[in-house]
Amino acid sequence: MQTPSFLWVTDPWSTLYHTKDTTLRLMLEAINMGIPTFWTASDFLFSGTSHGEVMAVEVKKKSDLTDLETLERRPYPLSRFQQIHDRIDPPVDEHYCKLIDQLLDSGASEQQILNPPSLLKHLSEKIPPDELMQFAPKLFVLQHESELNTVINLFKNDAEIVSKPLHLAQSIGVNKHPTPKSFEEWKSLAVNLTHGFTQPILFEEYLSEIQNGETRLWFAGEVLVGSMRKYPKKGDFRVLIDEGSRVSAHTLTPEEEHIAKAIGSTLKKQGVLMAAVDLIGNKICDYNITSPGLLMQLEEVCGGTNLARIVLNQALQYRAPQVHE
Repeated sequence: MQTPSFLWVTDPWSTLYHTKDTTLRLMLEAINMGIPTFWTASDFLFSGTSHGEVMAVEVKKKSDLTDLETLERRPYPLSRFQQIHDRIDPPVDEHYCKLIDQLLDSGASEQQILNPPSLLKHLSEKIPPDELMQFAPKLFVLQHESELNTVINLFKNDAEIVSKPLHLAQSIGVNKHPTPKSFEEWKSLAVNLTHGFTQPILFEEYLSEIQNGETRLWFAGEVLVGSMRKYPKKGDFRVLIDEGSRVSAHTLTPEEEHIAKAIGSTLKKQGVLMAAVDLIGNKICDYNITSPGLLMQLEEVCGGTNLARIVLNQALQYRAPQVHE
């Protein structure tokens, strides 16, 4: 039986964190396992191709990964790939969705693309799915001025709140605010954050447990690959790995193990292969199924364990559910 071939789709080469990039780590391990490995990027995916084809490069050895842009780009039929791993970073905006639609319109199947495109296009990494909302912090997505009273009542007992723009990612635009004391103060804040109620904003309770860090859970399907602790950047309440936030090994508490089991069950039902879920104080604050990262950092804090191989072994066994929920 022929080994399944994987196509890895990323953002442009120049934007990748080459020495710590999760996709490149997975590609390296795929090469080590003898899995035919191909790479393409959003800036040339469909350049000069015919219907049913994508432009990609074949990656045959470790040294190829030092600069994928130097490899020869060739058109390949989508049927060449058993799995297409969409690893483009959020935000899930018009450009993001257009690339998925192009893959589907060109002949890729829903089952061929991982994670499932129906989920990638419609789930926000800032909000867990409905079946996990019991583990979510108190939150509300404000879109219209008419919803202000609902928001005011929801957070009336909170000293501080956090705002998260749904059209941005990687903690960009995430801010902490003293909870407004009057309707006028709330309206002023909302108008500013929603740009006059033209863009939705997520309001969320401030979780003071972030001072002790947040727990990263890395999943391959329902299998918990590993966990670690991430800490806020000095002088900030946000975890910003690229700006100096540190990570450490972490043993799950019984409460975290319970939540992880529930998350794994949901991921299995959804047909999600790769996911990174962050917990602050036993509450889900990030549910990333677009391009879960920090796999190399996780391997390091786990004593060099080859977690990439665990992920890929799960990928080789992957079977899409008949219905995505």
